[in-house]
Amino acid sequence: MEGKNSIGSPVHVYGRRPQAAGRTGTAGRMSAAGRTTAFSRIITACIIVSLFLSGCGKKAEAVAKESDAVILTVLAGQSTSDAGMEDMIDEWMEEHYPDVKLEWECVDWGESFDAQVRSRFAAGDVPDIIVGKAQDVKAYVGTGNLAPIAESCSAMIKQDALDLVTVDGTVYGLPFNAWYQGVLYNKKIFNTYGLEVPQTREELLKIQEILTSRGLTPFAGHFQESWNLGNTTMQFMMNEVFCDEPDWGEQFRKGKVNFSDSPAMRRCLENNRNILEHSWEDALSIDQYESDNRFAGGQAAMYLTGSWSLQFANQYNRGDEFGIFPYPNEHGDARLLRETNMTFMKSARTGYDELITELFMGIFSDQQLQSEILDYTQTQPTVKGFEPEYRSCIQDDIDYYEQSGQVLDVTIGNNQLVWSYQNAVAAQQQLWLQGKKSLEEVLEFADDNRAESMNE
Repeated sequence: MEGKNSIGSPVHVYGRRPQAAGRTGTAGRMSAAGRTTAFSRIITACIIVSLFLSGCGKKAEAVAKESDAVILTVLAGQSTSDAGMEDMIDEWMEEHYPDVKLEWECVDWGESFDAQVRSRFAAGDVPDIIVGKAQDVKAYVGTGNLAPIAESCSAMIKQDALDLVTVDGTVYGLPFNAWYQGVLYNKKIFNTYGLEVPQTREELLKIQEILTSRGLTPFAGHFQESWNLGNTTMQFMMNEVFCDEPDWGEQFRKGKVNFSDSPAMRRCLENNRNILEHSWEDALSIDQYESDNRFAGGQAAMYLTGSWSLQFANQYNRGDEFGIFPYPNEHGDARLLRETNMTFMKSARTGYDELITELFMGIFSDQQLQSEILDYTQTQPTVKGFEPEYRSCIQDDIDYYEQSGQVLDVTIGNNQLVWSYQNAVAAQQQLWLQGKKSLEEVLEFADDNRAESMNE
């Protein structure tokens, strides 16, 4: 959804490692040909200087040998918890594949990734490796730029995650991890006031009333960024709409259903207003970083977000104070949401098909590397039979909802209403919450732009 979502979200980094050499942001990216030319010139210059200064053929030979390194380009769309994982993979590469270098281009998944991918596809500058979300596979496979994943790799992945990246019986992506979304809650506050996890909307409203009467803030909230509203809206839609009508998005594009005349859709948007009205006075003007920090410090009892927000709490060794539950829906049967997140894809044009397959096998089978990334990102594994060394503070709750069949994967909704459309509707919601537009205008905007809800 991070949502970037999908549930999508921008990159905020808590304790991120310094950016490694050879990694670029969105700005200053060269084409593949430009990179090759520039790299060749640098190597040639180094050889000449080395020969001139030392007169030693051995030094020139050593420098020239460096040019034999294989360089694989990687375009990574990152959401909140992802930034920094590339450094961990680079360290692993230096140990296991010292003659292979990854040239990373890391961009914000929610804001820049789709545009970067499509512009590079159009230019024929397809990265050797693409790292996005599971939902991106179905969005891009039709372009012909994604290569099938070798069965030796796909056999390592849990079936429910694999289903999300399978098109017409062929697997085109390798999901690495998943995070969970719902209402994080402060157990100490709930225990202090004798509060139970709400199952219905009425129970949630009662909790809000009790907390407010005690001078406490019911919800952490940040509405400065439109992506947050896109994220929370899809969370609501999964439990109010898609749980009952799994093909709602397809029906929407056919004109058979609408936002404007749907009571369920209206409730989804009104839930955002409920959170805003029961959050801090400055919730419209603060970002995720500030909201995470306040929640970790006990300044609110609940937080509709995802496990990515626990990165901050764990830095302060307060992770054991929190649990998670689904935001109650109209029927009282809401389910916890899972998003299959970091997904590796391979270019159909790469000249290093077998090498990339080998790298994927290594990355997905190295348990130490997996544990490091999963712990850092506060996510769950998608690799079969793998139990990470760390245990999330919300793991007991996750296990309960998974074992009782009360989990939905948001890829169901994200595949039908693409993130760019969700984010556009979210931007209209911002104006509504700021008092600049009416709810009816937001719903009408969603209907008027239905053609943009699916990538063609």
